[in-house]
Amino acid sequence: MKKTVLAVALIALAAAAGLALWPEDPVTARWQDYLTRLERLTRQPVPPPSALDLRPYPGNAVLRRPLPDLRTGLLNYLALRHCDLMSLVSERNSALGKLRAASLRLDYELTFIQRGERCLAQDKLEDPALIALLERTLAVKRDSLGDLFWNATWAGDELRGFLNQSPGPAGDPGPGLEALGGLASAGRALRATPTPDALPKLERHLAALAGGAAGGALLREVAAARVALEQALSMLQALDEDGLCPRGRASQRARYLRNLLDSVYGEDVQPYLADLDRHRRRLDDRLRALRAVSSGANPALDQWLAHYFGSRGQAARLDQALRAHTERWQTVLGACGLMPGAPER
Repeated sequence: MKKTVLAVALIALAAAAGLALWPEDPVTARWQDYLTRLERLTRQPVPPPSALDLRPYPGNAVLRRPLPDLRTGLLNYLALRHCDLMSLVSERNSALGKLRAASLRLDYELTFIQRGERCLAQDKLEDPALIALLERTLAVKRDSLGDLFWNATWAGDELRGFLNQSPGPAGDPGPGLEALGGLASAGRALRATPTPDALPKLERHLAALAGGAAGGALLREVAAARVALEQALSMLQALDEDGLCPRGRASQRARYLRNLLDSVYGEDVQPYLADLDRHRRRLDDRLRALRAVSSGANPALDQWLAHYFGSRGQAARLDQALRAHTERWQTVLGACGLMPGAPER
C-alpha cells in the first residue's frame, strides 16, 4: 500500500513539474544527440530549426467522387427477381446498405454486374424495354467502377489515416506498405476482370492501412531529417579549417570531430537514414503504382504527391541536404587529412 501511495505521489510531482512521463521519441533523441555533440565540438550554437513544411492529406471535399444514382420503377424492380437481383437491390436500398463503406459498395456493384450479365446471357428476361434498361444500367455501373475504386482507396478513411502526419508513435510501416501494394494489384485486377473474385483481399488491405499512421510518420521523419541535416550543415560551414587544422595538420579537436563522424553519425545516424530512405522509396513506389491504376485527374492529390515525391519535393530536398552535409564533412576532414580512407597527417 505504501509503495502504491509513493508511486502516485511521484507521478503527481512529475506532472506538476512538467516532466515527461513517457519515453522520448527515439528519432528526436537521435538528432538532438548528434546536434548537441556537434555544437560542442564546432563551438557553434545549434541554429533554430526551419519549418518541417508538411502538407496535410487532401480532404474528402476535393477527393471524393460523385456516383450515379440509378433507380428503377416498381414493376421493373419486381421483374428483376428473374435475374437474382431483387434481394441484392433490396439490401443496397436498406438503411444499413446506404451507409456501406465505399469498398463494400464496390463489391455490391461488381456482384450486380456479374448477375446482370449472366441474366442477359441466359435470356431470362422477355420484355425488350426491361432488357434495354438492364443493359443501360450495367453500362453505367461498369463506367463507375473506377470512381468506386477511387473512393475506396484515395478518398477512404483508411489511406487518409495511414498518411496522417500528426505527431505520434511511428510504428512499423511494413504492413501498410504491403497493403498499398495490394491495393495497386487490386486496381489492376479490377481493370482486367471486373468481378467480385478480382478483389478477394481488398478489405484485408484496407484494414492493414487502418492499423496506424505509419505512412504519415514516415513523411514526417523525412522532413525532420532534412531540417536536422541543414542545422548540422550550418554548424559545419561555420568551422574555420585553417584554425582547426593549422598548416594542414589535424588538431585534437579535429580528431574529436572525426570520432564524432565515425561513432555517432556513422554508427547511429547513417544507418537510420539508410532505413528511412529505403522505406521512403517503397512508399513512393507503392503510391505511384496505386495512382497509375486509378483513372481520372485530381489536382489536389497530384499536388500533394508532388510535394513529397516530386522533383522538388521533400524526398528530393532530403537527398540534397544529405549530399551537402556529406560534402562538407569531406571538406572539413580533408583539410585536416582525416577524411575517411585518407592517411592521417
